[in-house]
Amino acid sequence: MKVNFNPTYNQNFQAVNQKYLKMAQKSYEGYGNLSSRWYYAIRDDVFLWKGISKQDAIDTMLAVKKYVNEGSMDAYNHVLDSIKKI
Repeated sequence: MKVNFNPTYNQNFQAVNQKYLKMAQKSYEGYGNLSSRWYYAIRDDVFLWKGISKQDAIDTMLAVKKYVNEGSMDAYNHVLDSIKKI
């Protein structure tokens, strides 16, 4: 089954990281939700590896928010809030 993945963009987003956007798309198409692996990867890349900027991570997370299931929203918000606080 092909799932239509079309992230939300608006003028408030400065930069959406394409690597994590593609990872989110694969996760959503495979599971119908963003996987915990995606959350760990984006969080670790901001905090540990410094491979993505704080703002890029925030913008990317906001762009894919509509693909997060209601049951996963607490995890989504936790990761987003932790990135915003640094």
